[in-house]
Amino acid sequence: ARALVMEPQLLLLDEPLSNLDAKLRERMRFELRRLQRELKVTTVYVTHDQGEALALSHSIAVMNEGRIVQMGSPRDIYERPRSRFVADFVGTTNFLDATVLAVEEGEGRYRVKSRIADLSVRSDCSLRAGEPVVISVRPEDIELSEQHREGTEIGNVCEGVVAARVFLGEHLGFQVKVGEQFLLVRAHPSMSTRVGEKVFLAVNPEKCVAIPN
Repeated sequence: ARALVMEPQLLLLDEPLSNLDAKLRERMRFELRRLQRELKVTTVYVTHDQGEALALSHSIAVMNEGRIVQMGSPRDIYERPRSRFVADFVGTTNFLDATVLAVEEGEGRYRVKSRIADLSVRSDCSLRAGEPVVISVRPEDIELSEQHREGTEIGNVCEGVVAARVFLGEHLGFQVKVGEQFLLVRAHPSMSTRVGEKVFLAVNPEKCVAIPN
């Protein structure tokens, strides 16, 4: 409030919500967003909370060891990370080591061989056959099903076994073992598959991001 009363052209906020409890912090995100929109003050917001950065920003700069490693909109940073560090730092993701098999039709589309299956993926980088990559797949982008759907248009489909599940209120958290690989998956609470039961995983190739290793 003391800073705003001076009607600054630039406002610096250095982790302003770090000492608030979770519920108040969430309400204050909306309040800060409202103030910024109404006052039209350019704001530099420093935070280690990825949720705050995604919720409050028009543009995000991710820094590692004092250097900016990627800049972009919140959606681009989250859905199109350009390095393993950015994918791992912003949100939760699964990493799969893979090797490029071939270039597919469509801009930025590739076929790769991973530990769980041959997958169709996308990348903003130019990749070559034989190149090692890491695939980033967000838990919420994996669709679980108890039945294998022939001819699915989702794309990548593989079979696994539920290794663990936890109830998290608005969703279920699953740990699914596919071969020797464990994947984290978020599903609707109505999903009834139990630990030890077979399950099928489907992922849209647009949600499988290949990053040079």
